[in-house]
Amino acid sequence: MPKRVDSKRIDLTGQQFGELTVVKLSDQRGTNNTLLWECKCSSCGKTVYLQGYSLLHGHYKSCGCKQPIKRDKGVKKHIEQDKVDGTRKTALKAKLHKKNKSGHKGVMWMESRKKWKAYIGFKGKQISLGYFEKKEDAITARKEAEEKYFKPILEENDEQSRN
Repeated sequence: MPKRVDSKRIDLTGQQFGELTVVKLSDQRGTNNTLLWECKCSSCGKTVYLQGYSLLHGHYKSCGCKQPIKRDKGVKKHIEQDKVDGTRKTALKAKLHKKNKSGHKGVMWMESRKKWKAYIGFKGKQISLGYFEKKEDAITARKEAEEKYFKPILEENDEQSRN
């Protein structure tokens, strides 16, 4: 029979849950007014307070100190898989930025020149496509640049994914 702290709880003191070791039942209370267990992370030494239910059911195995490392590894792996010849494939198909006012990627109004600027990002560089009196001309320049720079990469990617 497990040792009990009170009529509701079994004693978790000293038990290990992943990186967390239960130190004691604290006097702190959770959102539903239940007492929380004080736990110490063996990786970083941080103290966290958690519900016994969450510990027993595997909801927590650490204080979260390793999450940025895991996240950064995942991001790095995604970027490497996403690159073709130094260009990220997802960036080529990305939606408009919420602050875009022209309604087209790579086209913006330059107040200082009173002209539309067309540009395209490729291989980590921003390539200026020129300044235009008419927005339609800037859009046309951008579309031509997409054909020139993006189309070969996207076609190559589609071909590789079919094989």
